[in-house]
Amino acid sequence: MATSSERVNMHIRLHQEFDVIVVKVQPWGLEVEFENGTRGLIDNMKDPTWPSGERSSIIGETITVVVLDDQREPVRLSALDADLNVARMKRSGTNG
Repeated sequence: MATSSERVNMHIRLHQEFDVIVVKVQPWGLEVEFENGTRGLIDNMKDPTWPSGERSSIIGETITVVVLDDQREPVRLSALDADLNVARMKRSGTNG
């Protein structure tokens, strides 16, 4: 698992987008991994495909996420289009 300094080196910061790999399905959400080994969590409410029944088939898939909280362990993420769009607006400096 990556340390806080490794996260900074990879720029895992608030409102940034990444492609991550789903490594585990939990009752409360998806555990994912960044390319540097940092773990993240997508709460069920931030997963656009939840609840869709059996979720084990998603393990190994790559999904695009945005960082919601870079200070927690694991990093909190969202895969919702609405959150991705808000982050894009914040990064571009527009208010929508």
